[in-house]
Amino acid sequence: MIKIILLSLLPFKGIIRAMGVDFEHLCSILKVKLMMDNRRSLSLSQKGKESKNQLLLQSFLYAVMGMLIGISLTHINSPLVSYTIFFSFIMVMIAMLMISEFTNILIDTRDNSILMPRPISSRTIVMAKIIHIAIYLTHMSLSLSVFVIVLTLINYGVLATILLFFLIILASLFTLFLTNIFYLGLMNVVNGQKLKDIIVYFQIAMAILFMGAYQLMPRMMDFINISDMTMSIHWWSYFVPPIWMSGTMDSFIYGTYDLSHFTFIASSLLVPILSLFFVIKVLAPKFNKALGQLDVAGSKKTKVKTENKDPNKFINKVSQLVTKTKEEEAAFKMVWLMSGRERKYKQTVFPSFGYILIFCLMFAFKSKEAFNLETLAASQKYLWFIYTSIFLAFSITQQLGYSDEPKSSWFYRSLPLSSPGQILIGSFKSVMMKFYLPTITIIGSVCLYIWGIQVLDDIIFGALSIFLVTSLLFSWQNPQFPFSVERNTQDMGGNFMKGMLLMVSGGLLGGLHYGLSFIPYSLFLAIPILILLLYFNLKALRNISWQKIND
Repeated sequence: MIKIILLSLLPFKGIIRAMGVDFEHLCSILKVKLMMDNRRSLSLSQKGKESKNQLLLQSFLYAVMGMLIGISLTHINSPLVSYTIFFSFIMVMIAMLMISEFTNILIDTRDNSILMPRPISSRTIVMAKIIHIAIYLTHMSLSLSVFVIVLTLINYGVLATILLFFLIILASLFTLFLTNIFYLGLMNVVNGQKLKDIIVYFQIAMAILFMGAYQLMPRMMDFINISDMTMSIHWWSYFVPPIWMSGTMDSFIYGTYDLSHFTFIASSLLVPILSLFFVIKVLAPKFNKALGQLDVAGSKKTKVKTENKDPNKFINKVSQLVTKTKEEEAAFKMVWLMSGRERKYKQTVFPSFGYILIFCLMFAFKSKEAFNLETLAASQKYLWFIYTSIFLAFSITQQLGYSDEPKSSWFYRSLPLSSPGQILIGSFKSVMMKFYLPTITIIGSVCLYIWGIQVLDDIIFGALSIFLVTSLLFSWQNPQFPFSVERNTQDMGGNFMKGMLLMVSGGLLGGLHYGLSFIPYSLFLAIPILILLLYFNLKALRNISWQKIND
């Protein structure tokens, strides 16, 4: 596979050299990068078969996503409108993938210590990074486009399909250029740590935005007659890249070659290529200089301010209330602090807060009629409100064991502990107290405001049920110390099964809760039972053996 990728660069050898890039050095760097990717996936895999099929599974999921968009586009009669929506979707998805998945590759400075002392130009290093990322982005963009490519082949023929294929690649390259500009601009404004924080919060916002769009778009289509949508060309259309691509397709399909369409054709073909020249010729030295400053910024010593007040006073009080031993209390405090510092943990957990809000709004506004608080208060939708929080409880506990820097986890085994369960239960209590308890308190307050004090027992029963199910899942899985396991794609299969189990558990809990609500005083009788079950399960977690951790 690596040889095929390198051979595919040969037709562009002259263009690459015209950019000031050493082609032989470029191929050597790319070969090593791709070899490392292959080795990394194999070494992290506990099941080799899963590792080999991971990229294929990812491609299939993207193809399904692209098919859903493609099906909606089949109802649009105008190719200009349909392809504009399609290319907008492709470019937004590529930008999101670039920011969420390939940021570390683009701003990685570890290569510099190896490559910069050698006679290799900065343009060659940046070009290697861009092509390395472009290989994967092109693969993903083509996976997203499979359904639309097939539709184009059926409706407009082979030549239109070939043109669409090249336009998708050019759109991916231009999106890559725009994200490079975005990163370079941020690097000139903020330091390395703040840049990484901004990127994480941007990823969180986009995850919430995509979930909201996924829930809202189908409802909007009921009110919009998309088959009759048309698009007029205005002056600003010449500054919108998706319209360049769709205008080129529209020109080829209808044989229209007026000034507007010639402008679109020239823009779609020339601007992505010229932007790549601009990145390599002009931005490459500045980009490497900015990356060097990231290292310097990261290595600067920060001034420590001495204060009389204890900043962890609140944490100390909470930990003393909910923990039994000193070891458990230490684990509680450590996880409380680290969960706010681990970027990847925040990136995977924080979107759950947005998902809860989206689901609550979706259930509240589910009817197409105007929102009415009295109608909502007459329903039992408070059960939906309560049990949406199970997604947060699952996320904060299941992601707790993963870290991008797991090498420092050796100290857990160096501690003089008779049982590792004290660390596990301390960490479980920490994230549930820090994230879940405030969330369910807010949800419960909203439910009390809308439905009144009569749903107080429902809120307590629902919260305890979620606490119990989450603790069961946390103790039944392969126990891991907090932030001690390297995050990798091979956990996707296991997480999928856990997610399915969680959804089934949430459905069963909600159904049980709904059934008990018809029996007078049943919830009041069930609450002490839940407290006892939770107590015994946490006691079993506290007494877990080292052997189970080692297994």
